[in-house]
Amino acid sequence: MKTCFAVAVAALTLAGLAAPALAEDASGHWKVVGHIADKNFTLDCKFQQAGQALSGVCVDGPTGDKNIKGGRGHPLIKGHVSGDQISWTYVSSYSFLKFNVDYTGVTKGEHASGQLAAAGKTGTFTADHLGS
Repeated sequence: MKTCFAVAVAALTLAGLAAPALAEDASGHWKVVGHIADKNFTLDCKFQQAGQALSGVCVDGPTGDKNIKGGRGHPLIKGHVSGDQISWTYVSSYSFLKFNVDYTGVTKGEHASGQLAAAGKTGTFTADHLGS
């Protein structure tokens, strides 16, 4: 009987190791500050997490550039959370050129940071969770 119990405990332990780490819920309001191609920008993002899927919208903040209008909304076309890893993508545009903006980062409590890529350029971002 002890052997069966030991085997069951071992099986449950191994099953737990194979399961992905549970992340804190990334849902809510995030302020994102980024830098790419010598430009700084801010975003106001509202995320909803369901399981590992991330959805929502990011809205451009004021840019100070007369050619780039703030207030544009960018719905996420994909997003994912796994453990402390977070990623999301939306479509943006400049003039008539449309392109994906891809974010890949790590969350640490109420903060996130990582890399972004858009239109052949790379940059960095930080984000702060502001609540619901």
